[in-house]
Amino acid sequence: MSGAACPAARAELPERGAARPRAPRRRSAGARRAAAALRATAALLAAAALGCSSTREHVAPPTPEAAPAPLAAALDPRRAGATAPGPTAARQAEPAPARPPELDLVRPEDGAYARFFAALRALEQGRRKDHVRVAWLGDSHAAADFWSGALRAALQGRFGDGGLGFVHLGYATYRHDGARITTEGKWRMRPKMPGGSMPVDDGVFGLGGILFSAHRGPVRAEITVTGAGPSTRLLWDVCFRSSAPTDELAVTIGGGPSEILRAAAGDAPGALQHAKLASVGATKLGVVPSGAPELCGLVVETDPEVSPGVVVDTLGINGARLATPLRWRELEWAAELARRSPELVVLEYGTNEAGDITTNPSLYARQLAELLARIRRAEPDVDCLVLAPTDRKDAPERTPVIRDVLRAAAQQEGCAFWDTYEAMGGRGSIEAWYRERPPRASRDGVHLTFRGYRELGVKLASDILERYRP
Repeated sequence: MSGAACPAARAELPERGAARPRAPRRRSAGARRAAAALRATAALLAAAALGCSSTREHVAPPTPEAAPAPLAAALDPRRAGATAPGPTAARQAEPAPARPPELDLVRPEDGAYARFFAALRALEQGRRKDHVRVAWLGDSHAAADFWSGALRAALQGRFGDGGLGFVHLGYATYRHDGARITTEGKWRMRPKMPGGSMPVDDGVFGLGGILFSAHRGPVRAEITVTGAGPSTRLLWDVCFRSSAPTDELAVTIGGGPSEILRAAAGDAPGALQHAKLASVGATKLGVVPSGAPELCGLVVETDPEVSPGVVVDTLGINGARLATPLRWRELEWAAELARRSPELVVLEYGTNEAGDITTNPSLYARQLAELLARIRRAEPDVDCLVLAPTDRKDAPERTPVIRDVLRAAAQQEGCAFWDTYEAMGGRGSIEAWYRERPPRASRDGVHLTFRGYRELGVKLASDILERYRP
C-alpha cells in the first residue's frame, strides 16, 4: 500500500528544523544544552513509509552506556559521541531559528504566568503559528475531564480551538470532552493500579501513565471527534509499544484503508513508537491490535499551520498522588512531555494525600519540588500552576494542612497557586454542596458532580483570564 493514496488521511511530515516559539526563562547554557538534547531524543530518529505514506517515529529506551545518570548527562550529545544518530547530528548543524515573537511580549507583572500569557498574546495577535499547550497532571478530579474540560472550553473560546489533546484508547470507563470513545472486547490495563506510588514494571507507560492491550480475544478501540467541522484538518499521533516483531496495530481514519503500524526493524523491545497521520473532514479513528502491542495514548489536534489555538492535555489518573508520576522512568516520560512542549503545566493533587492516615506535609513539599524539577529538566521554559485539594468530608483537619503545604511549595518553586479549597467555601463545603439540589458534590464526600466540577473549571478559567492583559 505504500504507493496508494488515502481518501481520508495522508502523510504528515514532521518539522525537523522547526522550533516552537517560546517565551524566555533565565537558565544556564548547560540547562539549554540538556533541554535541546532531550528534545532531540524525543524527536524523529527514523521515519519509514507505512500504508499510505503515514509518518512513523520512535523513541527507543536508552542503553546504560548511552544514557548514564543524571538526566542532563544522559542527554548530552557530547557523551553520545559517534553513536549519536544521523538526524541528531543534522539538527545540530541547522541554523538558529528566527526570534520567537513571545520575546517581545513577556511582562514581568504577569508573574508566574509570564511565559504562558506571552504565548497567548502572540496567538491572539496572529504572530504565533503553533498551538499553545497546557498539560494538566492530577488525580480523579481531572480523569473525567469535567474540571479540565471547562478550562479548555474557556481558553479555546477566547484564543482558538487547537483540538482534544491527549486521550486514552482502550480504556472502557474513560471519557473526554469533545469526543465519543468506545471499546470492544476485553482490554488489559498496565499498571494494574495506575494511581499507585511504588515503582512497577519498567516504569515506561507513555505520557498518560497507563498502557492498554488486548486481554483475550479480538478487541477494538474507536474515537470520534464530535466538535470538528467537515473541512477541519486533524493531526493524529498514535503512541504504542511493541514487545515482539509480530505485534501490529491496524489504524483506520474515516472510511479509508487500514494503516498497519509495527515497530521499526532493529528497535529494542518496548521502544515507544509514534505514528502521525493527518485527515481532512474525517473525524473517526479506529485501532485494532494484533499480537500484544500496548497503546500509550493518542493526541488529536487541529493543524496549527491552518489555525493555531489552545490545547489542554488532561492527564488525570484515578487515585493518583504526587508520588504517582515520580514512579515513572524519568527519561522516557520527560521525552514524551518534551514532544508536547507545554507552555503551562497544571499540578492538581492533594485530595488523596489528605485522605491518607499518615499525612506527612514535608514529604508532599519535597515530592512537588521533585516533580517540578523533572518537568523543568524536560521543559525549562514552562510555567506552572498548583491547585489546592478540594474539601473532603472525612479529612476536615488534614485538607487545609495539605493546602497550606502546597501553597508554600508552589511559592517556593515560582508557581502560581489557585486555592480550590477556598473557592469551594472551605471546611464543610463539600457536605453543603452535596445537600444542594441539584448537588454539586457526590455522596462519597470526596468527588464532585458534573455541575460542581464545571463550576470550579469556569471559576478557575475566569480567575486566570482576569489576570491576562492583551
